[in-house]
Amino acid sequence: MLHGIALRYFVEVARTGSLAAASENLHVAVSAISRQISKLEEDVGTALFERMPRGMVLTESGERLAEHARRALLEGDAVLAEIATAKALGHGIVRIGCTEGFTRSFLPHVLAQHHAAAPHVHFNLRSGTPSQVEQWVATGEADLGLAFSSGDPAKVYVQYSAQAPVCALLDPGHPLAQRRSLTLADLRDYPVALLERGNTARQLFDECCARHGIKLEPLLTSNNSSALHAFAALAGAITLGSRLSLSGLADDLSLVAKRFDEPTLNQRNLCVMTMRDRRLSRPIEGVLRALIGAIERAL
Repeated sequence: MLHGIALRYFVEVARTGSLAAASENLHVAVSAISRQISKLEEDVGTALFERMPRGMVLTESGERLAEHARRALLEGDAVLAEIATAKALGHGIVRIGCTEGFTRSFLPHVLAQHHAAAPHVHFNLRSGTPSQVEQWVATGEADLGLAFSSGDPAKVYVQYSAQAPVCALLDPGHPLAQRRSLTLADLRDYPVALLERGNTARQLFDECCARHGIKLEPLLTSNNSSALHAFAALAGAITLGSRLSLSGLADDLSLVAKRFDEPTLNQRNLCVMTMRDRRLSRPIEGVLRALIGAIERAL
């Protein structure tokens, strides 16, 4: 019989890779966590961790148990949340992971509108790379994930997917703003502001430029999309993004989105993800529906 407390200790050690880190996060003595892990290994009849000089690494059996344990603990939390719902009108916390561009205006607007309809639901929002978002959802660190990603079916369940082209974002008064669509060559005569390498839009953009033999030297590079949007609006530059990233911008920093005549840039997917086979609590389902509805309206 696998006890809940042992599973919680096991999952935290698996997540942090260290007894000491798990002890600090759980406020439980290292010796107590170590005893529970040893008892768990005795119950299942095999080692769950390799004890390395710099930490604890899951064995193959440990990986299998970790996947089950994360889901079991989250489903238990979902049941508790539903019980609380009956008494507190939907009280609960929903953890959302997303790529950085969605934190500027789109998700704050979605969450504010949802709060008006369900004031007892609280939120936790964190941003990262697409691979980080997928990993947070797969391990249960985030309840919902929003990212430009294909969504690995071995790791997550894709609740919703839609094409979200990489667009050129520019001031409404820009000379190219009246064009129905743009080519990459159109950008040669204007300043360009781009995210640093490592994100989906920049990767696809660089691949397309290389294929066409087009070299563009960004006037500004940054790891922050808000800075790029503001610079594009104030300096007449062109940056990259999606229509969703323009939702709710202030009038003095308004931008318009123009598609590129480039199939690769038009085939990027936006995914809303949850953990595979996970039972979602009512608060999570409510935010999920609100999020999908907002995406459909914006796209």
